Amino acid sequence: MNCDTIRDRLGRYLDGELPPEQREQVASHLASCPACRAEYEAMRRVAETVGAAGAVTAPPGLWEAVEAHLDGDRAHRTPFRRAWWTRGAWGALAAVIALSFLFGVFGTPSRDTEATASSVDFRVLLDTLPLDPQRAFRKFLIRYEARPVSPAEARRAAASLRFDVPEMLPGGFRLQQVYLLRFGDYPGVAAAYDRHGEFLAAVFHPPVNHERFGPYTGQPCVIGSHCGHKVEIGEWKLVHLTDPTTCHCVLSRLDEKTELPAILSAIASPPADAPTPSPPSPSEQRP
Repeated sequence: MNCDTIRDRLGRYLDGELPPEQREQVASHLASCPACRAEYEAMRRVAETVGAAGAVTAPPGLWEAVEAHLDGDRAHRTPFRRAWWTRGAWGALAAVIALSFLFGVFGTPSRDTEATASSVDFRVLLDTLPLDPQRAFRKFLIRYEARPVSPAEARRAAASLRFDVPEMLPGGFRLQQVYLLRFGDYPGVAAAYDRHGEFLAAVFHPPVNHERFGPYTGQPCVIGSHCGHKVEIGEWKLVHLTDPTTCHCVLSRLDEKTELPAILSAIASPPADAPTPSPPSPSEQRP
């Protein structure tokens, strides 16, 4: 089994989703391949960081509803490819990463690979969301090459975006970790928050990246003084607000009349000392 095949299975190996025979093959390869082992360890660290925010229990009866939805949609589903995700020398690997998306390091080019380079596929997040929000968020992070960074580093690397990731959000949500993402040629940022075991996440990306939601239907919404759109699944909602430089996305179970307006205002306003963002450019330096 070669490295390309192993890398394609690392996410499922981490989640315990591989059948026993494949799991043994991956474990054997990791024991003898330093490069793949380093990639797996980097993915595991991201998973542990997200998992530190605590678990959220799905409401009773929700599994049956989601299972019925997934069964009805399965005939139209296209399995997503996991991104080639490393924490190595990002500058030296930039050209290789770009080529991997263009030509597909896991095989021949596909429509899915091309779409990943030009859009933000929230279906990766939404499919698993009601059952395990943190696992769903982790899959989204892995797909878009997440790298844990400090808030200051995120602002420097994604200087074209207008956002904030304060240590504390209104309502008592404490920052757990900030991540630098890569959406094709453009940088993005994600942040995980926790309030006594309640999970909340934010994602920021340039408006040039088209958002995809699979079979999930969005609808317009007005939250406080903010106009945008939302996708609801059970108790969870993914809310999107867009200004000229940034799409601000918040994943939460918060009430949109009481708590959510203050959260959106907090993350959509950059800190006072932040530079004025310029229009996004694909030539922006890779992290």
